[in-house]
Amino acid sequence: MSKADRDFDAIVVGAGIMGSCAAYQLAKNGVKTLLVEQFSRGHSKGSSHGGSRIIRYAHTSPIYLPLAKDAYNEWDILSAESGKILYRSCGMLWLADRESTLERARILKLYAVEHEVLAGKHINERFPHLYYNESWFALLDKRGGVSYADRCLEAAQFDEPVLNLVHGDVVQVVTSGGVYQAKHLIVTAGPWLNQLLPGLPVKTEAHHIGVNFWNVTGKHECFKSENDSPTLIINDGVDELFMIPNVDFDGKAKFGIHLGVPIDPSRPLQSPPQWMHSISAKHIKEHIKDLDASSVPAVRDTCLYTMTRDNDFIIDRHPDHPNVFIGGGFSGTGFKFGPTVGKILCRMVLGLSNDNFNLTPFKATRKIDPNVKACL
Repeated sequence: MSKADRDFDAIVVGAGIMGSCAAYQLAKNGVKTLLVEQFSRGHSKGSSHGGSRIIRYAHTSPIYLPLAKDAYNEWDILSAESGKILYRSCGMLWLADRESTLERARILKLYAVEHEVLAGKHINERFPHLYYNESWFALLDKRGGVSYADRCLEAAQFDEPVLNLVHGDVVQVVTSGGVYQAKHLIVTAGPWLNQLLPGLPVKTEAHHIGVNFWNVTGKHECFKSENDSPTLIINDGVDELFMIPNVDFDGKAKFGIHLGVPIDPSRPLQSPPQWMHSISAKHIKEHIKDLDASSVPAVRDTCLYTMTRDNDFIIDRHPDHPNVFIGGGFSGTGFKFGPTVGKILCRMVLGLSNDNFNLTPFKATRKIDPNVKACL
């Protein structure tokens, strides 16, 4: 390979949804770009694999609404360019207590997002497969739903683990396949972010998540996204859980807990602990009785989250290396924002403004209160 073949305007390290979208935006703007990924295309060792993710406007913090609005527009552009349906607005139902439900509804109202609040028996009247009593309230985000993760991840991926980064006016990326260099570097390395950029003030931690699929035993039509069966987020006061109707596997719904165990991503993954599916099974038996939680899940998978202490993202220029840009710490909630994060990182490389967004909460140098209460 000639020197010219190893010189680029920009290199993106990490070809999950964030890196793929950043590389797509750079190439679209005429930037000679290399996308480097340590695993083969379609691997299951990160955070972007599988058939489905929840897409939504609703959030506990209003800082995410401008990103969400832009992301829906960017997904629509990608859908038109690829000729593929990338998401379905079957609704996203967020089940919780009255106070937090009304607060999330207030935020959606501020941004003119279509929504509805349901309470108690009205939840079951609207969605017959869900059994929640009068103590429960629900926010229906009508633009929310399911994104088809595999379809969204279109960029090429390569078997070249990054061994080292050499900083300077020109960044060198040392991989198992050779040394590449570029004027600009974007690092979207997910769970490996700390290993590649160990000096970041905001630290990230890799968490191993169990993803379970449970057989549908009744009311089959109620578990189909094409019938407007909503995705679910559930806050029961102790745990945060989620459900996606049968998208990944026919006749099976994805249901799990939004909580993992810290791991070293460089070491072989062990099976997720028993409590991950035990907590899910308990909730299913009480509230979603047409899923079979009488034994172990029908299908088990895993996912890695890259957590920050406050669960907020890192989208920033490196504090010590001005030609290095970071997208990370997406804390299990980032996939739906992929095209917008990619666009923001691309504009940083190009020296363009991102004034449409308040990126201060995502600074790599922010101070995080050790007692902060993180939220979805």
